[in-house]
Amino acid sequence: MWGRIANMATQMDDSFGHDDDGAGSAALPSDADDSKDNNNGWGDDDFDDDLDLDFDDEPSENGLKDDEANGLPSGEQHTVEEEANFVNYETADDGGTGYLVTKTEVNLLIADSEEYQTLDEAAAVEGISSGVGEITKDDADNEDSQEIEEAHSPPLPQSLPQSAPQNYDHPDMVTVSAPGKALIAGGYLVLESPNPGVVLAAEGCRFHATVAFRPPYPVGSRAIGNSADASEESISLDVYSPQFDRVYSYYLSYSSSSSEQDDNTALRLYPRKRPHEPNKFVERSLLLALGYLRQSLGAGAFHARLRQHSGRDGDERAALAIKLRADNDFYSQIARLNENGWDLTPQNLERLEPFLPCPKDESTGELVVNKTGMGSSAALVTSIVGALLRFFGVIHLPNTADGVGDDSEVANETNGGRREEKEGLRIAHNLSQICHCHAQGKVGSGFDVSSAVYGSHVYTRFSKGVISDFLENVESTAKMAEDGLELSDTLLEQLVVLVNDIEWDCTVRPVSLPPGVELLMADVCGGSESPSMARNVLDWKKNKRKLGFMDDYYWKDLKRCNNKIVSMLSDKLKDQTFLDGLRRDGAMIISTRTAEQWKKPMPSSWYKFEGSSWDVALKLLDLRMTLLECRQNLKGMGKSAGVPIEPDEQTAVADATMKLPGVIAAGVPGAGGYDALFVIYVKGPETNGGNSDQVRDEIGNLWSETSRKNEETVICPLSVRAAGFGDGLRATKLDW
Repeated sequence: MWGRIANMATQMDDSFGHDDDGAGSAALPSDADDSKDNNNGWGDDDFDDDLDLDFDDEPSENGLKDDEANGLPSGEQHTVEEEANFVNYETADDGGTGYLVTKTEVNLLIADSEEYQTLDEAAAVEGISSGVGEITKDDADNEDSQEIEEAHSPPLPQSLPQSAPQNYDHPDMVTVSAPGKALIAGGYLVLESPNPGVVLAAEGCRFHATVAFRPPYPVGSRAIGNSADASEESISLDVYSPQFDRVYSYYLSYSSSSSEQDDNTALRLYPRKRPHEPNKFVERSLLLALGYLRQSLGAGAFHARLRQHSGRDGDERAALAIKLRADNDFYSQIARLNENGWDLTPQNLERLEPFLPCPKDESTGELVVNKTGMGSSAALVTSIVGALLRFFGVIHLPNTADGVGDDSEVANETNGGRREEKEGLRIAHNLSQICHCHAQGKVGSGFDVSSAVYGSHVYTRFSKGVISDFLENVESTAKMAEDGLELSDTLLEQLVVLVNDIEWDCTVRPVSLPPGVELLMADVCGGSESPSMARNVLDWKKNKRKLGFMDDYYWKDLKRCNNKIVSMLSDKLKDQTFLDGLRRDGAMIISTRTAEQWKKPMPSSWYKFEGSSWDVALKLLDLRMTLLECRQNLKGMGKSAGVPIEPDEQTAVADATMKLPGVIAAGVPGAGGYDALFVIYVKGPETNGGNSDQVRDEIGNLWSETSRKNEETVICPLSVRAAGFGDGLRATKLDW
């Protein structure tokens, strides 16, 4: 059997990259009938940011490019130098030991829910107190080993108390972060359920949102008067984006009591100064998240929380403030490394200060935003939603992996703490998906938001019908104009039911790279994208692929390959014998040989074939072959559709990378294009004090040499690594 795999691998390596007609060289097509379109989508407005936002430079409906909408360079023209004049409020310093929550299905929920009568009762049930226990790493490991069963969503309380006692324990400041992602299998197909996508969360590439009360940002002579009427309450809301040298200033007006008229405006968000250029990813996330909080907490409790710190700085009412920060790997740092005279290596990227500001064009002074394709918009939205939910005490979240998060109090009882965190992730996931789709103006597959919440996993999408009707209702009323965005009581009631009670049919199954196998991502600057790339693939999928045998074949065979990758990562590469062999021989034997050498017997520290270095290498060779078949099919599909899913320039780099010792596979992530590469490799002996390894260094050296020889294609390794399942949305100790 393994001899056959070795021979097939040789044929695959020899044939890839020489297919001028795009037909590829793979096995015969399967008998599965794929002639019918799925009801879940593939409409022109269904090809979402999950796949095309990171490379599509088309302006959005408000005139902003996607980079601007997600990266925050547009809108209010405040600068952050004035922040030095602000007085920072004291912050809580809660300690705690973090753990990574495990989860198999989005539908895994709290089995019992209670109707709270007062916030004190809610605090008692939720375990919010200062003298609680901690969740240990051993506890988390024990839960990881348990079989987790699917469950349907039980009804949850849609309202909490109408008043907030003074002694209710709310944190003074909350920071929540969400990771970026790399879709290594399932590009394009993931938009059709039940096709799976294998998405790896990116550790070291996270979006951070900090929420606290602060003095209102001074808007000066451009201020707009507060238009809240006598029946409304209002508070200033400021969003700080220091990396883009901006502060976005709003009023949040809301009714502090329940209304008997369903069409009454319950909550409104509008600018505090003119001119105002809307930023839909921020504003629509704020609108829906705060609307959900107002409805689920109850109008009185929502008002009490917002007034909890009024007058703390003299007689001035405090503003609700949000600070957004993105790790450097979300945005290209090639120019900065060149300015410093540093080589383009992960080690030099890690030398840079965190949260570096985006550079400005010397002639125009405008921000230069080059994204790396790591899913910044989904991470941005998810971090905002998670931080607001946690700040208002509605959910609990896992802590940072190093045990310095701020949610240690949730673990007063191990099972109860975990249950609360799982429920918190479910609420954050559902609300973040709604916010992200509303900001995009279309219902996407949602894998990037799901990864931002749950970490690395195998994902199948939710049906568009789950949220499409609600979004249509919101779109018809929540148009951003000079008088702001608003939501009615009726819409808020629908939103809470949709987040809390409706069963979402997406699935999340744990997946991670085996210990000893690692991810490396690259920021690639070269070539140009076709603005209609995604639309052309959709058009091909709907109409043209049925015209010929080979066109239809690409789609079918991608399904087979993707399912095989899922099976291997979930089963064969989780076998303990394989893992033991990889641990023994991975770094010293397998990583020092090329895939061509893996096909031949090799020395091993183990006396049996099963678990030997050759046995392990042959299993990795099987994964390599399957990922290579995916590349062939995607490249052929791109040629048929007339779009550069895997451009020839990327093919050359990926092929050269796959010839290096220790490399399992390389390719373009997600929807492909020119902007990124991923590599899966066997970790070699440690270098740089344990911060790198020999294989990672050799890949970086190859890319650096390629960049020097070809000035049109510059390749910069990112510092990110693969995160695990459960390493998604989490509370951290990052200060303001």
